[in-house]
Amino acid sequence: MAPDKGPVAPKGHTRLRVMVLEDEPLAAMALDDMLVDLGFITLGPFMELDDATDFVRDHAAEIDVAILDVNIHGDLSFDLAALLHQRNIPFFFCSGYSKEAFDPRWRRWPNLGKQYSEARLTAMIEEACGVRA
Repeated sequence: MAPDKGPVAPKGHTRLRVMVLEDEPLAAMALDDMLVDLGFITLGPFMELDDATDFVRDHAAEIDVAILDVNIHGDLSFDLAALLHQRNIPFFFCSGYSKEAFDPRWRRWPNLGKQYSEARLTAMIEEACGVRA
């Protein structure tokens, strides 16, 4: 059973379901902890592109927004970004790469960067989802 978006979560954030793709275990755990502390529901974190892609194909309706690391064990997540875009699922990147290193078709998409605050993470999620605080 999929979690509902339900009541307002701690710190006033809605219960948006956030899919996370991050291959570095410590970064994945830190992001997951931060999202939970902020009141979001996390889906994942996924540490493999194939697992994340399968989840999107099978559970797209459960995803409100996705956060994608760009480099996953040497493979790039741009095909997954295309799948999310095709399914009208908002997403943004969370990568240490500069946008100049991105595939040109994805340079206009937001990149949170690897050093971020709770406030910046929340703002990126809300912006991607069209939520206004």
